[in-house]
Amino acid sequence: MAEELVLNGQELWTIDDFHDLFMNRLHFPGHYGRNLDALYDSLMDYVIPPLTIRWTHYNESEQLLGDRAQALVQVLRDAAAEVEGLEVIVEP
Repeated sequence: MAEELVLNGQELWTIDDFHDLFMNRLHFPGHYGRNLDALYDSLMDYVIPPLTIRWTHYNESEQLLGDRAQALVQVLRDAAAEVEGLEVIVEP
């Protein structure tokens, strides 16, 4: 059974909240750089598939984070395109 990481847009208010969640739930290393490049690299190097990343209430995240939410989604989708067994689902 695939592990699921849920990003709840109603609970994540800042970009740091997102990085904290990824670090803690996916066990990224202590030297994780907390930026989009580091997120992509860590998804490539440290994720153990199968994994589904489900972003619920995305529209609320987009209102709070604007372009940063869109950039996060793109990084997640780019990683999913490269890592077999990594799935990204974005729900409004």
